[in-house]
Amino acid sequence: MNTTKRFRLQSAMEYLMTYGWAILIIAVVLGALYALGVFGGAASLGTACIPVAPFLCSNPSLTTAGLLSFTLGQNSQSTQYNIALACAATSNSLGLPNTGSADPWYYVNTNGVASESTGGSNSPANTLSLVPGQQLAVSGIQCYQSSGATFDPGSVGSAFTGTIWINYTTSSSNVVDGNWLTAKMATITAKTS
Repeated sequence: MNTTKRFRLQSAMEYLMTYGWAILIIAVVLGALYALGVFGGAASLGTACIPVAPFLCSNPSLTTAGLLSFTLGQNSQSTQYNIALACAATSNSLGLPNTGSADPWYYVNTNGVASESTGGSNSPANTLSLVPGQQLAVSGIQCYQSSGATFDPGSVGSAFTGTIWINYTTSSSNVVDGNWLTAKMATITAKTS
């Protein structure tokens, strides 16, 4: 074997070894990042609340118990009475929040604190009425997964994507269930904090 051919083979081997080590190091770093969850979908999601007109929605967040908080508002031409809200990942066959067998509605009081519906035909006393242009921080609404089970994030940073529904009346009196107006008010993506 002549000297020139030997030097070419040696150069080729050095080239392969150098780039081989570089590729191996990159693979190890990518594997470590994957194991740490950097490439998981939840890590890249931010928070968002995209309202449907005439509703307003901003600053969504979740507790580690799966309870939603956000800023609620409306810009319609009339006051909305007896506000009740629901949060679910999917709709059921009737187009309502899929919450399994649970009553999905959480009444909101004038302080913005939500309480679970008791299943009666009338809204509780002191239920929120939203006048046009009003905004209010709301908290305590249970979110439900697509299976209908309650959302149980388990840890800080877990993400939830779903819809907020609103149930309200156009009259200030407590009315029977058949007179409620129901609408999808916003699509949310929120993380537990």
